[in-house]
Amino acid sequence: MNYWKKLTTIAGLLLLGGRLLASDVLQSGDASLTVVHEGDQFNLSFGFNGVSVPLLDAGNPVYLEVKRQKLTGKYASAILNGDKLVCKATLTSSRGTVFNISDTYWAKGAGVFELQRNLEIATAASDDSYFNSLFGFEINANANSLTDNEYFIPSTMYKSNFTAGGNLPFDLPGVDDVYHFYREDRVCLPLVMVRKSSGLTIAITHKDSKNETVVSDANGIYTNANYQYGAMGVKHEESAIYGMFIYPGNEFETQKGKGFRYHPVQTGIRHAYHLDIVFSNTNNYADALRQSWNRAFALYNPMIYNVNLTTAYNGLIETLKTYFVPSTELGGIRDAPGFPWEVYLPGNSYNKEPFTIGPIDYAMGFVGMQISTAYYLVREGIEKNASKTREKGEAILNFWANNCLTSLGFPRTHYDPGLNGATGSWRTSENDLRNCTGGMEGLIAAYCFAKRKGMEHANWIDACIRFGNWLVTNQNADGSYYFSYNYSVSGGKHTPRNQNKYLTICAIRYLVELYIATGVESYKTAALKAGNFCYSRNHQQYLYVACVVDNPQTIDSESGLMAMNGFLALYDLTKDRKWLVAAEQAGTYTETWVYMNEVPVEKDRTTDNPCFPKSRSVVGQHLISIRPAAADLGFAWCSFAYYRLYMETADSHWLHVARIAAHNTKQSMNWDGTLYLNQPRGLQLEAFSVMIPRRVGGICTTLNWNYAAHLDPMFR
Repeated sequence: MNYWKKLTTIAGLLLLGGRLLASDVLQSGDASLTVVHEGDQFNLSFGFNGVSVPLLDAGNPVYLEVKRQKLTGKYASAILNGDKLVCKATLTSSRGTVFNISDTYWAKGAGVFELQRNLEIATAASDDSYFNSLFGFEINANANSLTDNEYFIPSTMYKSNFTAGGNLPFDLPGVDDVYHFYREDRVCLPLVMVRKSSGLTIAITHKDSKNETVVSDANGIYTNANYQYGAMGVKHEESAIYGMFIYPGNEFETQKGKGFRYHPVQTGIRHAYHLDIVFSNTNNYADALRQSWNRAFALYNPMIYNVNLTTAYNGLIETLKTYFVPSTELGGIRDAPGFPWEVYLPGNSYNKEPFTIGPIDYAMGFVGMQISTAYYLVREGIEKNASKTREKGEAILNFWANNCLTSLGFPRTHYDPGLNGATGSWRTSENDLRNCTGGMEGLIAAYCFAKRKGMEHANWIDACIRFGNWLVTNQNADGSYYFSYNYSVSGGKHTPRNQNKYLTICAIRYLVELYIATGVESYKTAALKAGNFCYSRNHQQYLYVACVVDNPQTIDSESGLMAMNGFLALYDLTKDRKWLVAAEQAGTYTETWVYMNEVPVEKDRTTDNPCFPKSRSVVGQHLISIRPAAADLGFAWCSFAYYRLYMETADSHWLHVARIAAHNTKQSMNWDGTLYLNQPRGLQLEAFSVMIPRRVGGICTTLNWNYAAHLDPMFR
């Protein structure tokens, strides 16, 4: 530093009231940020409980990549003023581009630091073309495997990703891949957490992200100044492992990723971001994930989009009545009543006329939910003294109760009705445990509600008991059940079709509710045996997988919901806090699949998705699974369970989440009649893409489960 530059710097420091540092420490609880004077420049060193935590490049705190070449450097100045440290650097690329970087660090206490980075290009060399900036930490210098640590990036990386139990298909990112970077529009909050075996936990959250992009992003254009989103990531290069943030958000060399994204090297671009950095020591992975997620959730404080739930309820019931398919006994042409598989919406990929119905075939559970939606009509009819509404629901329930079970009591789940006097047929392929229990739960609920109102339907409870007895008889010695069973019989039993045990969690609530309805001890015993199996498999291993049964080879959101339901049912049964703790863990896991920050449509997109317009919020829509990364309204199922967690724990976080599940999930629903004028108010698209192209494509139809997802928690 020449004499005049040094004199000017010192005078500036005196005016600002700061200190020119030789070596000083910014302390935040047990975490520290040490400023080290190296000649005329300054380096930084982070530490926690006396353990050094190196930056991406330990010798250089500023890290850029210019045209994919590493460009790092130290700070030219560092000014400490109370709990704030202002650092400035100038980096020059080999081609002559001059970058001015201003980094401000705050010590926020309890191991928390914040970083505000602002970057300007003073001189732009045309040959440089594009760049990124990065921030993060070297987690391990010498790691044997990526699995030396535990990771969390919402809806993409969990503890079980790289285990055999995680069940992930080969074409998703694996343990031997170098890069695991995920854009902010792919993840549900912009957060990466890494936990070492020592318990040291580091979490980085991108604060205040606008998550903006433009149409060129969807067209695969690498470079644009309007890419205003980051990416959270983990890198395993040679023997070192890094946890990091990159801006703008690259997914290069990540399987199924969207590729490279950069800012152009030109003067006047906007390149700034704000990071929340937390150091802590955690006892286990579950604590680390919940702590890092809850902090990021609080930073974003997702908005509740108020919906008149009474209006929404009435609209859903009216929609069911509108699309009811009568049997021949009720004046129709089919041998069984029900609801159509789907209703086509504007923009549907089938080129069908909007608001016409699709195929008429009936599935009892999962995406069909014929039994549950029939129960809603029965209940509405009884409560409103509307006999015709009640009779429609009863007709559907009688069909299933009288016909769906095999001679051994195993449910057949999917029926194609016959036309004009012909008898329909049962499909033989859809025989998984989630379909069975999800459907039959609706029959228990209908029976119990009608009985409370003085109406006896012996055939309904008899069908539930027959299936309950089948579950007792066919439970494995370890308390588990197989994923699916054949309808054919061998040795007096339906033989297993798929022998994995991932769906055991789906049987628990059914067994508990059947025990409550009948008082038969064997159902309680079976529920507890299944619960203990799932406690060791799902809870203790942090393993939630395969409950999205049409895409079962993946970690998914709905496996968390099934676990929440099952463990809460066992807590109700026993009041043993073991089950409440398990339900809370499943609740945290499940909400990490829900968009809690906005993902706006491309700034320059002129077209709009009529099923999910720009003016409505993505917050509250949940990602279905790691593969494929589509989103839907499925979080609506969860509002009752989260409200239960709030009532049992008095944790206001659960109440906030419950309200998101109750209200925000209706953003793409015609609940107020403004989305589809003069059409039923329960219509809502089934699934869509949040990422680029944003809200384009997807499944622009309404399936029967969509109504059930909203109505089930309302009735509960």
